[in-house]
Amino acid sequence: MGERFKKTSDIYENFKQVVSGYILSQSKAPRLLLAVSGGVDSVVMLDLFDRARQELPLEIHVATFNHMLREEAAAEVEFVKQLCTERNIGFSEGAGDVKAYAQTCKLSIEEAARELRYEFLKNTARKIGAQYICTAHNANDLLETILLRLAKGTGTFGLVGLKPLQGLFFRPLIFFLRKEIETYATARNLRFVIDKSNFDTRYQRNYIRHKIIPMLKEINPSVEKAGLNLATTIWELDNFIETLLAPYRNTIQELCGRIIFKLPEELYLRTELVRRLALEYFKRPLDGEKLSRFKRCEKTSFKVTFWRNLGLEVSYGWALMGNLDYPHNEKVVVPPGAELELNGYFINLRFRDIIGKQLVVRVRTWREGDRTRTGKKLKELFNEKRIPTFLRHFVPVLEVNDVICWVAYVYEDEGYLKEIGLSVDVKGGFRL
Repeated sequence: MGERFKKTSDIYENFKQVVSGYILSQSKAPRLLLAVSGGVDSVVMLDLFDRARQELPLEIHVATFNHMLREEAAAEVEFVKQLCTERNIGFSEGAGDVKAYAQTCKLSIEEAARELRYEFLKNTARKIGAQYICTAHNANDLLETILLRLAKGTGTFGLVGLKPLQGLFFRPLIFFLRKEIETYATARNLRFVIDKSNFDTRYQRNYIRHKIIPMLKEINPSVEKAGLNLATTIWELDNFIETLLAPYRNTIQELCGRIIFKLPEELYLRTELVRRLALEYFKRPLDGEKLSRFKRCEKTSFKVTFWRNLGLEVSYGWALMGNLDYPHNEKVVVPPGAELELNGYFINLRFRDIIGKQLVVRVRTWREGDRTRTGKKLKELFNEKRIPTFLRHFVPVLEVNDVICWVAYVYEDEGYLKEIGLSVDVKGGFRL
Protein backbone atom coordinates (compact mmCIF):
# COMPACT_ATOMS: atom_id res chain seq x y z
CA MET A 1 0.00 0.00 0.00
CA GLY A 2 3.02 2.28 -0.04
CA GLU A 3 3.18 2.78 3.75
CA ARG A 4 6.42 3.65 5.48
CA PHE A 5 6.32 0.33 7.33
CA LYS A 6 6.10 -3.37 6.61
CA LYS A 7 2.61 -4.30 7.74
CA THR A 8 2.12 -7.34 9.96
CA SER A 9 -0.95 -8.88 11.58
CA ASP A 10 -0.15 -7.13 14.88
CA ILE A 11 -1.68 -3.64 14.92
CA TYR A 12 0.47 -2.60 17.88
CA GLU A 13 3.72 -3.47 16.11
CA ASN A 14 2.49 -1.67 13.00
CA PHE A 15 1.55 1.34 15.10
CA LYS A 16 5.04 1.55 16.63
CA GLN A 17 6.57 1.49 13.16
CA VAL A 18 4.35 4.39 12.05
CA VAL A 19 5.23 6.45 15.14
CA SER A 20 8.94 5.72 14.76
CA GLY A 21 8.96 6.43 11.02
CA TYR A 22 7.04 9.70 11.12
CA ILE A 23 7.74 11.20 14.56
CA LEU A 24 10.76 9.70 16.28
CA SER A 25 12.80 10.06 13.09
CA GLN A 26 12.31 13.84 13.42
CA SER A 27 12.01 14.50 17.16
CA LYS A 28 13.82 13.09 20.16
CA ALA A 29 11.54 12.31 23.12
CA PRO A 30 8.60 14.38 21.76
CA ARG A 31 5.59 15.39 23.80
CA LEU A 32 2.34 14.45 22.07
CA LEU A 33 -1.17 15.81 22.62
CA LEU A 34 -3.80 13.15 21.91
CA ALA A 35 -7.25 14.33 20.79
CA VAL A 36 -9.57 11.79 22.44
CA SER A 37 -13.36 11.98 22.16
CA GLY A 38 -14.13 8.68 23.87
CA GLY A 39 -15.13 6.88 20.67
CA VAL A 40 -13.55 3.59 19.64
CA ASP A 41 -10.96 5.14 17.29
CA SER A 42 -9.57 7.63 19.78
CA VAL A 43 -9.67 5.18 22.71
CA VAL A 44 -7.69 2.67 20.66
CA MET A 45 -5.18 5.42 19.79
CA LEU A 46 -4.92 6.25 23.50
CA ASP A 47 -4.33 2.61 24.40
CA LEU A 48 -1.70 2.17 21.68
CA PHE A 49 0.20 5.26 22.79
CA ASP A 50 -0.10 4.22 26.44
CA ARG A 51 1.57 0.90 25.56
CA ALA A 52 4.11 2.51 23.25
CA ARG A 53 5.34 5.00 25.85
CA GLN A 54 6.68 2.04 27.83
CA GLU A 55 8.99 1.21 24.91
CA LEU A 56 9.47 4.39 22.92
CA PRO A 57 10.92 7.77 24.06
CA LEU A 58 7.76 9.88 24.08
CA GLU A 59 5.34 11.61 26.46
CA ILE A 60 1.57 11.85 26.05
CA HIS A 61 -1.16 14.19 27.25
CA VAL A 62 -4.87 13.91 26.41
CA ALA A 63 -7.33 16.65 25.44
CA THR A 64 -11.11 16.43 24.97
CA PHE A 65 -13.43 19.09 23.59
CA ASN A 66 -17.14 19.34 24.42
CA HIS A 67 -19.06 20.66 21.40
CA MET A 68 -22.20 21.14 23.54
CA LEU A 69 -24.36 19.57 20.83
CA ARG A 70 -25.66 16.54 22.76
CA GLU A 71 -26.89 15.97 26.31
CA GLU A 72 -24.43 13.12 26.87
CA ALA A 73 -21.41 15.17 25.74
CA ALA A 74 -20.43 16.27 29.26
CA ALA A 75 -20.59 12.66 30.48
CA GLU A 76 -18.30 11.62 27.62
CA VAL A 77 -15.74 14.20 28.71
CA GLU A 78 -15.85 12.73 32.21
CA PHE A 79 -15.44 9.24 30.73
CA VAL A 80 -12.21 10.25 28.96
CA LYS A 81 -11.02 12.05 32.09
CA GLN A 82 -11.55 8.86 34.10
CA LEU A 83 -9.59 6.82 31.52
CA CYS A 84 -6.67 9.20 31.89
CA THR A 85 -6.84 9.05 35.70
CA GLU A 86 -6.72 5.25 35.58
CA ARG A 87 -3.69 5.34 33.28
CA ASN A 88 -1.93 8.23 35.01
CA ILE A 89 -2.05 10.45 31.90
CA GLY A 90 -2.36 14.25 31.94
CA PHE A 91 -5.76 15.55 30.83
CA SER A 92 -7.15 18.87 29.52
CA GLU A 93 -10.72 19.70 28.58
CA GLY A 94 -12.42 22.48 26.69
CA ALA A 95 -15.91 23.42 25.53
CA GLY A 96 -17.56 25.69 22.99
CA ASP A 97 -21.05 26.57 21.83
CA VAL A 98 -20.84 25.18 18.30
CA LYS A 99 -24.38 26.17 17.29
CA ALA A 100 -23.91 29.79 18.30
CA TYR A 101 -20.51 29.93 16.61
CA ALA A 102 -21.94 28.42 13.41
CA GLN A 103 -24.71 31.03 13.29
CA THR A 104 -22.34 33.93 13.98
CA CYS A 105 -19.76 32.85 11.39
CA LYS A 106 -22.30 31.45 8.90
CA LEU A 107 -20.76 27.98 8.93
CA SER A 108 -22.21 24.50 8.88
CA ILE A 109 -22.32 22.68 12.21
CA GLU A 110 -19.51 20.39 11.01
CA GLU A 111 -17.29 23.30 9.98
CA ALA A 112 -17.94 25.23 13.18
CA ALA A 113 -17.24 22.18 15.35
CA ARG A 114 -13.98 21.54 13.55
CA GLU A 115 -12.79 25.14 13.84
CA LEU A 116 -13.50 25.38 17.57
CA ARG A 117 -12.06 21.93 18.28
CA TYR A 118 -8.84 22.54 16.38
CA GLU A 119 -8.34 25.97 17.93
CA PHE A 120 -8.70 24.39 21.37
CA LEU A 121 -6.21 21.64 20.46
CA LYS A 122 -3.62 24.09 19.15
CA ASN A 123 -3.95 26.32 22.22
CA THR A 124 -3.62 23.32 24.53
CA ALA A 125 -0.56 22.06 22.62
CA ARG A 126 1.11 25.45 23.12
CA LYS A 127 0.30 25.48 26.83
CA ILE A 128 1.75 22.04 27.54
CA GLY A 129 4.64 22.32 25.08
CA ALA A 130 3.50 19.50 22.78
CA GLN A 131 5.35 19.16 19.47
CA TYR A 132 2.51 17.27 17.77
CA ILE A 133 -1.27 16.90 18.00
CA CYS A 134 -2.44 13.33 17.34
CA THR A 135 -5.89 12.60 15.93
CA ALA A 136 -7.48 9.19 15.39
CA HIS A 137 -8.42 9.47 11.72
CA ASN A 138 -8.30 6.07 10.01
CA ALA A 139 -8.37 4.76 6.44
CA ASN A 140 -12.19 4.85 6.41
CA ASP A 141 -12.14 8.53 7.38
CA LEU A 142 -9.64 9.09 4.59
CA LEU A 143 -11.96 7.53 2.01
CA GLU A 144 -14.90 9.60 3.27
CA THR A 145 -12.80 12.77 2.92
CA ILE A 146 -11.79 11.86 -0.63
CA LEU A 147 -15.41 11.27 -1.67
CA LEU A 148 -16.66 14.40 0.09
CA ARG A 149 -14.07 16.62 -1.58
CA LEU A 150 -14.57 14.93 -4.95
CA ALA A 151 -18.29 15.69 -4.74
CA LYS A 152 -17.64 19.34 -3.92
CA GLY A 153 -14.95 19.78 -6.55
CA THR A 154 -11.27 20.02 -5.72
CA GLY A 155 -7.81 19.83 -7.23
CA THR A 156 -5.41 16.91 -7.10
CA PHE A 157 -3.80 17.78 -3.79
CA GLY A 158 -7.01 19.01 -2.21
CA LEU A 159 -8.56 15.61 -2.85
CA VAL A 160 -6.65 14.05 0.02
CA GLY A 161 -7.15 16.41 2.93
CA LEU A 162 -5.71 14.01 5.47
CA LYS A 163 -2.01 13.16 5.54
CA PRO A 164 -0.10 11.04 8.07
CA LEU A 165 1.90 14.08 9.15
CA GLN A 166 0.76 17.59 8.29
CA GLY A 167 2.39 20.40 10.20
CA LEU A 168 1.49 19.95 13.87
CA PHE A 169 -0.98 17.17 13.18
CA PHE A 170 -0.06 13.49 13.24
CA ARG A 171 -2.56 10.77 12.26
CA PRO A 172 -1.01 7.47 13.34
CA LEU A 173 -4.12 5.37 12.52
CA ILE A 174 -4.46 6.64 8.93
CA PHE A 175 -3.10 3.33 7.54
CA PHE A 176 -5.57 1.19 9.52
CA LEU A 177 -9.11 0.15 8.62
CA ARG A 178 -11.95 0.78 11.04
CA LYS A 179 -12.60 -2.96 11.30
CA GLU A 180 -8.97 -3.52 12.37
CA ILE A 181 -9.38 -0.85 15.06
CA GLU A 182 -12.64 -2.38 16.30
CA THR A 183 -11.08 -5.84 16.40
CA TYR A 184 -8.21 -4.49 18.49
CA ALA A 185 -10.64 -2.77 20.90
CA THR A 186 -12.50 -6.06 21.40
CA ALA A 187 -9.30 -8.04 21.94
CA ARG A 188 -8.08 -5.53 24.53
CA ASN A 189 -11.49 -5.24 26.25
CA LEU A 190 -11.44 -1.47 25.84
CA ARG A 191 -14.32 0.64 27.03
CA PHE A 192 -15.53 3.41 24.72
CA VAL A 193 -18.62 5.52 24.05
CA ILE A 194 -20.83 5.54 20.97
CA ASP A 195 -21.72 8.92 19.53
CA LYS A 196 -25.25 8.54 18.17
CA SER A 197 -24.79 11.60 15.97
CA ASN A 198 -22.39 9.52 13.84
CA PHE A 199 -25.49 7.79 12.43
CA ASP A 200 -27.34 10.99 11.54
CA THR A 201 -27.24 11.13 7.74
CA ARG A 202 -28.21 14.80 7.72
CA TYR A 203 -24.49 15.39 8.17
CA GLN A 204 -22.64 15.09 4.85
CA ARG A 205 -19.85 12.85 6.12
CA ASN A 206 -22.34 10.46 7.70
CA TYR A 207 -24.36 10.35 4.49
CA ILE A 208 -21.25 9.28 2.59
CA ARG A 209 -20.37 6.74 5.29
CA HIS A 210 -23.78 5.08 5.52
CA LYS A 211 -25.22 5.63 2.03
CA ILE A 212 -22.48 6.04 -0.57
CA ILE A 213 -19.68 3.76 0.61
CA PRO A 214 -21.91 0.68 1.00
CA MET A 215 -22.82 1.02 -2.69
CA LEU A 216 -19.16 1.37 -3.67
CA LYS A 217 -18.34 -1.76 -1.69
CA GLU A 218 -20.64 -3.69 -4.01
CA ILE A 219 -18.16 -2.83 -6.77
CA ASN A 220 -15.03 -3.25 -4.64
CA PRO A 221 -15.32 -4.76 -1.14
CA SER A 222 -11.86 -3.32 -0.38
CA VAL A 223 -12.72 0.22 -1.45
CA GLU A 224 -11.07 1.64 1.70
CA LYS A 225 -7.74 0.15 0.62
CA ALA A 226 -8.29 1.55 -2.87
CA GLY A 227 -8.73 5.00 -1.31
CA LEU A 228 -5.54 4.52 0.71
CA ASN A 229 -3.65 3.51 -2.43
CA LEU A 230 -4.84 6.67 -4.19
CA ALA A 231 -3.92 8.79 -1.18
CA THR A 232 -0.44 7.27 -0.94
CA THR A 233 0.22 8.09 -4.60
CA ILE A 234 -0.93 11.69 -4.09
CA TRP A 235 1.20 12.03 -0.93
CA GLU A 236 4.26 10.95 -2.90
CA LEU A 237 3.45 13.40 -5.70
CA ASP A 238 2.85 16.14 -3.12
CA ASN A 239 6.27 15.51 -1.56
CA PHE A 240 7.89 15.65 -5.00
CA ILE A 241 6.23 18.99 -5.80
CA GLU A 242 7.37 20.33 -2.43
CA THR A 243 11.00 19.54 -3.30
CA LEU A 244 10.60 21.58 -6.50
CA LEU A 245 9.02 24.48 -4.59
CA ALA A 246 11.57 24.51 -1.76
CA PRO A 247 13.94 27.09 -3.39
CA TYR A 248 11.02 29.49 -3.82
CA ARG A 249 9.74 28.94 -0.29
CA ASN A 250 13.21 29.95 0.91
CA THR A 251 12.66 33.42 -0.59
CA ILE A 252 9.51 34.13 1.45
CA GLN A 253 9.68 37.25 3.59
CA GLU A 254 6.88 38.79 5.62
CA LEU A 255 6.19 42.50 5.34
CA CYS A 256 3.38 44.31 7.16
CA GLY A 257 1.08 41.27 7.33
CA ARG A 258 1.81 40.27 3.74
CA ILE A 259 4.25 37.80 2.21
CA ILE A 260 6.67 38.45 -0.65
CA PHE A 261 8.26 35.59 -2.58
CA LYS A 262 9.99 34.65 -5.83
CA LEU A 263 7.79 32.93 -8.40
CA PRO A 264 8.80 29.86 -10.43
CA GLU A 265 8.89 30.41 -14.17
CA GLU A 266 6.94 27.24 -14.95
CA LEU A 267 3.19 28.02 -14.86
CA TYR A 268 2.10 24.83 -13.07
CA LEU A 269 4.65 25.27 -10.28
CA ARG A 270 3.90 28.96 -9.79
CA THR A 271 0.17 28.22 -9.64
CA GLU A 272 0.73 25.45 -7.14
CA LEU A 273 2.95 27.67 -4.98
CA VAL A 274 0.28 30.41 -4.92
CA ARG A 275 -2.42 27.88 -4.04
CA ARG A 276 -0.43 26.44 -1.15
CA LEU A 277 0.70 29.76 0.30
CA ALA A 278 -2.83 31.20 0.28
CA LEU A 279 -3.98 28.25 2.38
CA GLU A 280 -0.97 28.25 4.71
CA TYR A 281 -0.68 31.97 5.42
CA PHE A 282 -4.24 33.24 5.00
CA LYS A 283 -6.24 30.06 5.75
CA ARG A 284 -8.30 30.52 2.61
CA PRO A 285 -8.35 27.87 -0.15
CA LEU A 286 -8.24 29.21 -3.69
CA ASP A 287 -10.85 27.53 -5.88
CA GLY A 288 -10.40 26.77 -9.57
CA GLU A 289 -11.97 30.04 -10.71
CA LYS A 290 -9.60 32.16 -8.62
CA LEU A 291 -6.56 30.20 -9.76
CA SER A 292 -7.72 30.57 -13.37
CA ARG A 293 -7.63 34.36 -12.96
CA PHE A 294 -4.00 34.06 -11.95
CA LYS A 295 -3.05 31.64 -14.74
CA ARG A 296 -4.72 33.75 -17.46
CA CYS A 297 -2.53 36.79 -16.74
CA GLU A 298 0.31 36.87 -19.28
CA LYS A 299 1.77 40.29 -18.43
CA THR A 300 4.99 40.56 -16.43
CA SER A 301 3.26 42.86 -13.91
CA PHE A 302 -0.36 42.44 -12.83
CA LYS A 303 -2.77 42.27 -9.90
CA VAL A 304 -5.34 39.59 -9.12
CA THR A 305 -7.97 40.08 -6.41
CA PHE A 306 -9.14 36.91 -4.67
CA TRP A 307 -11.39 38.19 -1.86
CA ARG A 308 -12.15 41.88 -1.30
CA ASN A 309 -8.74 43.50 -0.71
CA LEU A 310 -6.87 40.21 -0.43
CA GLY A 311 -5.04 39.19 -3.54
CA LEU A 312 -1.78 38.91 -5.41
CA GLU A 313 0.47 41.39 -7.23
CA VAL A 314 3.22 40.14 -9.53
CA SER A 315 6.17 42.17 -10.74
CA TYR A 316 9.62 41.28 -12.12
CA GLY A 317 9.19 37.63 -11.16
CA TRP A 318 8.28 38.41 -7.54
CA ALA A 319 4.86 38.27 -5.93
CA LEU A 320 3.17 39.92 -2.98
CA MET A 321 0.22 38.11 -1.41
CA GLY A 322 -2.08 39.77 1.08
CA ASN A 323 -3.88 43.09 1.44
CA LEU A 324 -3.53 45.06 -1.80
CA ASP A 325 -4.53 48.35 -0.14
CA TYR A 326 -1.04 49.74 0.37
CA PRO A 327 -0.08 52.15 3.18
CA HIS A 328 0.62 55.87 2.77
CA ASN A 329 2.72 56.80 5.79
CA GLU A 330 4.74 59.85 6.78
CA LYS A 331 6.83 60.65 9.84
CA VAL A 332 8.39 64.01 10.69
CA VAL A 333 11.90 63.84 12.16
CA VAL A 334 13.31 66.45 14.53
CA PRO A 335 17.13 66.86 14.36
CA PRO A 336 19.71 66.16 15.74
CA GLY A 337 18.67 62.55 15.12
CA ALA A 338 16.15 59.82 15.45
CA GLU A 339 15.57 56.09 15.30
CA LEU A 340 12.28 55.19 13.68
CA GLU A 341 10.43 52.36 11.99
CA LEU A 342 8.40 52.53 8.80
CA ASN A 343 6.77 49.45 7.23
CA GLY A 344 9.26 47.12 8.87
CA TYR A 345 12.33 49.19 7.94
CA PHE A 346 14.34 50.40 10.96
CA ILE A 347 16.07 53.68 10.16
CA ASN A 348 18.76 55.53 12.12
CA LEU A 349 19.25 59.23 11.26
CA ARG A 350 22.17 61.20 12.65
CA PHE A 351 22.76 64.93 11.91
CA ARG A 352 26.04 66.82 12.38
CA ASP A 353 26.54 70.57 12.70
CA ILE A 354 22.87 71.55 12.58
CA ILE A 355 23.34 74.90 14.33
CA GLY A 356 21.71 77.61 12.26
CA LYS A 357 20.24 75.15 9.76
CA GLN A 358 16.50 75.10 9.15
CA LEU A 359 15.76 71.48 8.26
CA VAL A 360 12.36 69.96 7.58
CA VAL A 361 12.88 66.19 7.60
CA ARG A 362 10.28 63.64 6.57
CA VAL A 363 10.41 59.88 6.18
CA ARG A 364 7.50 58.70 4.07
CA THR A 365 6.35 56.28 1.40
CA TRP A 366 6.72 56.87 -2.33
CA ARG A 367 4.32 59.11 -4.22
CA GLU A 368 3.67 59.09 -7.94
CA GLY A 369 5.77 61.88 -9.49
CA ASP A 370 8.56 61.84 -6.86
CA ARG A 371 11.88 63.05 -8.31
CA THR A 372 15.51 63.15 -7.21
CA ARG A 373 17.42 66.44 -6.94
CA THR A 374 18.56 66.04 -10.54
CA GLY A 375 14.96 65.73 -11.74
CA LYS A 376 14.93 62.00 -12.36
CA LYS A 377 11.69 60.32 -11.44
CA LEU A 378 11.91 57.68 -8.72
CA LYS A 379 9.65 55.56 -10.90
CA GLU A 380 12.36 55.48 -13.56
CA LEU A 381 14.94 54.58 -10.93
CA PHE A 382 12.74 51.77 -9.64
CA ASN A 383 12.29 50.44 -13.17
CA GLU A 384 16.04 50.52 -13.85
CA LYS A 385 16.74 48.59 -10.67
CA ARG A 386 13.81 46.24 -11.32
CA ILE A 387 12.14 47.06 -8.01
CA PRO A 388 8.76 45.24 -7.92
CA THR A 389 5.81 47.60 -8.24
CA PHE A 390 4.29 46.51 -4.91
CA LEU A 391 7.53 47.08 -2.99
CA ARG A 392 7.56 50.73 -4.07
CA HIS A 393 4.58 51.37 -1.78
CA PHE A 394 6.50 50.18 1.31
CA VAL A 395 10.09 51.37 0.85
CA PRO A 396 10.91 54.48 2.96
CA VAL A 397 11.78 57.73 1.19
CA LEU A 398 13.80 60.39 3.04
CA GLU A 399 12.96 64.00 2.16
CA VAL A 400 14.89 66.95 3.62
CA ASN A 401 13.71 70.48 2.74
CA ASP A 402 11.61 69.01 -0.09
CA VAL A 403 14.66 67.23 -1.55
CA ILE A 404 14.50 63.44 -1.87
CA CYS A 405 17.98 62.33 -0.84
CA TRP A 406 17.62 58.68 0.13
CA VAL A 407 15.46 55.63 -0.63
CA ALA A 408 16.08 52.49 1.42
CA TYR A 409 18.33 50.01 -0.43
CA VAL A 410 17.66 51.86 -3.71
CA TYR A 411 19.10 55.38 -3.85
CA GLU A 412 21.40 57.73 -1.95
CA ASP A 413 22.33 61.32 -2.81
CA GLU A 414 25.76 61.30 -1.17
CA GLY A 415 26.53 64.92 -2.06
CA TYR A 416 23.36 66.35 -0.54
CA LEU A 417 23.59 64.15 2.56
CA LYS A 418 27.17 65.34 3.11
CA GLU A 419 26.11 68.96 2.53
CA ILE A 420 23.42 68.84 5.24
CA GLY A 421 25.54 66.67 7.54
CA LEU A 422 23.29 63.63 7.66
CA SER A 423 24.13 59.93 7.84
CA VAL A 424 21.50 57.22 7.32
CA ASP A 425 21.54 53.55 8.32
CA VAL A 426 18.75 51.02 7.73
CA LYS A 427 18.02 47.48 8.82
CA GLY A 428 15.12 45.15 8.19
CA GLY A 429 12.43 45.65 5.61
CA PHE A 430 12.62 43.86 2.28
CA ARG A 431 15.53 43.76 -0.10
CA LEU A 432 16.02 41.64 -3.19
